[in-house]
Amino acid sequence: MKNQIITDLLSDKIVTIPTETVEGYAVSLNSELVIRRLMKLKDRNFNSGKIFTLVPENQTKISKYCIIPKAAAQLIEKHIPGELTLILPKNPNFHHFYYDHYDTIGIRIPDHPLFQEILPQTGPLILTSANPRGGTPKSITGHLPSTIIDFTNENPKILRQGNLVINL
Repeated sequence: MKNQIITDLLSDKIVTIPTETVEGYAVSLNSELVIRRLMKLKDRNFNSGKIFTLVPENQTKISKYCIIPKAAAQLIEKHIPGELTLILPKNPNFHHFYYDHYDTIGIRIPDHPLFQEILPQTGPLILTSANPRGGTPKSITGHLPSTIIDFTNENPKILRQGNLVINL
């Protein structure tokens, strides 16, 4: 399964993939073609108000894509990989056809063994829940989707409460 997922991700395919929360669609960050197909599948455009989550190769690569406030760095250390998505200011030095439309990026690294196995070979991914726009995400484990915390303003704000409870 792992080798097929890696092959598919490197071959511009949308892959349905398990996480420790809900099932997701994953694509390579490096393929404009497949990202545009994912946008069509999820009925998203650059003005739809929802931005796909970026999955960096590992914790140390997050700063390549985002500016990390001190309070976010503590959560990264403790909860990533894990059931946490952080909305962070986009690093002005990171340029990408999709993310250049936004000032923020949602970052998450699922704590599922499959991700630790594939990320070194696939590089960064884009991840979104495997459901139609507005539909309920399919949970494999009975878990809720990840907790989302927005760090783009002075005061961090919980945007969605998942199984992971964070006290800000």
